[in-house]
Amino acid sequence: MASCAIVVFSFIILSLMDSVQCKECTNVPSQLSSHTLRYELLSSKNKSWQESMFSSYNHLTLAHNSAQSRPRPYRMLRQQQERSRLPADKEFINGDGFLHEISLHKVRLDADSAYGEAQKTNLEYLLMLDVDSLVWSFRKTAGLATPGSPYGSWESPDSELRGHFVGHYMSASALMWASTHNKELQLKMQAVVNALYECQCKLGTGYLSAFPSEQFDRFEAIQPVWAPYYTIHKIMAGLLDQYKLAGNAQAFKMVTWMADYFYNRVQHVISKHTIERHWRSLNEETGGMNDILYQLYLLSGSKKHLSLAHLFDKPCFLGPLALQAESLSGFHANTHIPVVIGSQMRYEITGNWHILHGYC
Repeated sequence: MASCAIVVFSFIILSLMDSVQCKECTNVPSQLSSHTLRYELLSSKNKSWQESMFSSYNHLTLAHNSAQSRPRPYRMLRQQQERSRLPADKEFINGDGFLHEISLHKVRLDADSAYGEAQKTNLEYLLMLDVDSLVWSFRKTAGLATPGSPYGSWESPDSELRGHFVGHYMSASALMWASTHNKELQLKMQAVVNALYECQCKLGTGYLSAFPSEQFDRFEAIQPVWAPYYTIHKIMAGLLDQYKLAGNAQAFKMVTWMADYFYNRVQHVISKHTIERHWRSLNEETGGMNDILYQLYLLSGSKKHLSLAHLFDKPCFLGPLALQAESLSGFHANTHIPVVIGSQMRYEITGNWHILHGYC
């Protein structure tokens, strides 16, 4: 109880959120943290096994007190930061205080080098993939005709993670096109975006996914579901990469429409229940939702996108991290590292060094 009170007080001081209460927070990974096991479980017809595995839904267990123990006092952190305010960093950081990457459009690899060969192999793979197969489940969910056949494994029509590979494809193809300006790849990735736009328009709400929104009903009800926001993050990231790297303005409209849909959805959860209910739901894997929404805010300037990004910051984890708590081991890496990456983007936008200092 005392450690929880310390964390709450620290959250308020650090302004990680407008208001935060004691909450459950993912700590030690459970069996359900395995994507392979989760896929086998959800695909199984063995109802007794499913009921047994989901009976405790272990990923929602209360974080052990050791995960929130011995935070460094805020005053100590501030004094430490003031002593090392990074003046020397300005020698190698650009005038606005941040490093800037060189555009891929300005970089070309030697085709005869090992790197050039690897790039060629990657390009051949991206060109090999079939548009109709990639978007098959998106069309099915939108009630459109489904020519061709779907891909299998985690992209199969019965997988609750279906659609996330398509997000990866959009990111990978945008990066590859920026690196090569291959015309065939450009046409193929534009075809994927166009097909997804048809699906989004058919649904008419801004929602876009290869699975129905019913998965988010379960997510919000704290019922077993396989990480729907994990997939949504990949789709949004892919669309944003198509805009930033390939100049596809339609992709930007699509990702903005998606963000507006989920802003309204999260606000409905908070107004119908409490913000604590939303925090509890984040104990499922949500990918880098905060990161992609901060990136979107930089381009859109919409306060709704900034607010929604904050709502995916997972303060029950970032709070102890910002305080440099000494017992943060055991957290599920694939869940929490993307949250940390998103907090770096938050720092770049807001200048809130308390968040950055936690992991420097």
